[in-house]
Amino acid sequence: MRLYVITGDQGSEVETARIVEAALEGGANVIQLRKKTMPKGEQYAMALALRRLTLLHDALFIVNDHVDIAIAADADGVHLGQDDLPPSVVRQLPGFDGRLIGRSTHSLEQARTAIKEGADYIAVGPVYLTPTKAGRPAVGTGLVSEVAAIADRPFVAVGGIDHDNAPAVVEAGARALAVVRAVYDAADPAEAARRLHELIVTRLEVARR
Repeated sequence: MRLYVITGDQGSEVETARIVEAALEGGANVIQLRKKTMPKGEQYAMALALRRLTLLHDALFIVNDHVDIAIAADADGVHLGQDDLPPSVVRQLPGFDGRLIGRSTHSLEQARTAIKEGADYIAVGPVYLTPTKAGRPAVGTGLVSEVAAIADRPFVAVGGIDHDNAPAVVEAGARALAVVRAVYDAADPAEAARRLHELIVTRLEVARR
């Protein structure tokens, strides 16, 4: 994981697929389908389209919340919030075997719990205030550093991250960044993804020296 792009709530299947394809061409290597207000039948059709695109670009495809859609669309995994089923329960569901589980975390305690529960990766945030998570306070780059110190598996920083503040998040210890608006709402999603991906890789190379 390096650049993890989450779909915005707006946009039809055709428009979402166009943006996702551009993001993949720009360097995104994880796509999450997140459409909080869209009927599940429409989400399933969209999931099939995004699954095809991610396969073509050798990228991971994750479905937010809906384990049934993830299984039906043969996604690589599902992303669970704090109020969703525990990872141990999801793993036992028929058809889920071999798929990944991501878990949203908003504190060091939640990150530790997600690791203990066996999540394959965790998301830490929102790092900055974001309308995508309205009402949830920002955790700041401090939590990113704390999780980086204990994480024994991939984690992705998420929430209000854009090209301007991304360097601070990488320097805090994030090796992967998740974004919605910075790519999905960009005038040129491919170029926005390319710039962010290049920034992540460059900053990580500097950190290794």
